[in-house]
Amino acid sequence: MEYKNKLILVEKKENYVGIVTLNSPPLNLNTIESMEELRETFRKIEKDNDIRAVILTGAGLKAFNVGSDLSGFKDMAGDFRGKKFYMETDMMNTIEFLPKPTICAIEGYCMGGGLEVALCCDIRIGSDESVYAFPEINLGVYPASGGIFRLPKVIGLPKAYELLYTGDSIAADEAYRLGLLNKTVPKGTALEAAMIMAEKITKKAPSALRVIKKGARDMWLKDSKDNYYTNLDYIDQIFDSCNGVEGVNAFLEKRKPQFKFD
Repeated sequence: MEYKNKLILVEKKENYVGIVTLNSPPLNLNTIESMEELRETFRKIEKDNDIRAVILTGAGLKAFNVGSDLSGFKDMAGDFRGKKFYMETDMMNTIEFLPKPTICAIEGYCMGGGLEVALCCDIRIGSDESVYAFPEINLGVYPASGGIFRLPKVIGLPKAYELLYTGDSIAADEAYRLGLLNKTVPKGTALEAAMIMAEKITKKAPSALRVIKKGARDMWLKDSKDNYYTNLDYIDQIFDSCNGVEGVNAFLEKRKPQFKFD
């Protein structure tokens, strides 16, 4: 599958890891063009059997992404919903609902729309010098491409209110403490750390990974009673599948499983 985007680069590794890079350094600003390219990229990745896990990162070390290019806002006056946020929200959903594991590798500043993009990924790894914020309140607006509802789910409502109300930035150690980051690593090594994790993930049974991703997300806010039968349906899909049987047999026979990668 070919990827011909100019603002979004795609590199496919032999280990079935795809690296998607926001390629407009130094700040990797969001524009209508770049966000449309990002959406199209992830739509292609969903159908690309050569990619089993995705790393999303930004070009350079100054910033992963600091959000929207405000110079284009004047052209959207009177129809921000139609000209920007309908497409951008759909792009965010395309990343979040991709049926493959996603890891965000963050260097430098991750703010506004950039943080919204990062929140769509399953896992976030940031350098120890990375910085996070939703500064939209300082412009009299709010993070309208999903940050207002994704952030509270990740770090809890009280702390999310604080960051959204004040626009204050937090350092990597605080982001890790809050659960915004899965881990922190030395500056310049976020992509390397993400690759190590992605390579580990791509060796797992893809059928189980799909169920874990979808099931964990879909059942997150439901109570145990609501999840009872849904979980039983997932059991039928996985434990009696060829990969489920192979995994158990391999363990009992003390050998590495030979999973089917469909």
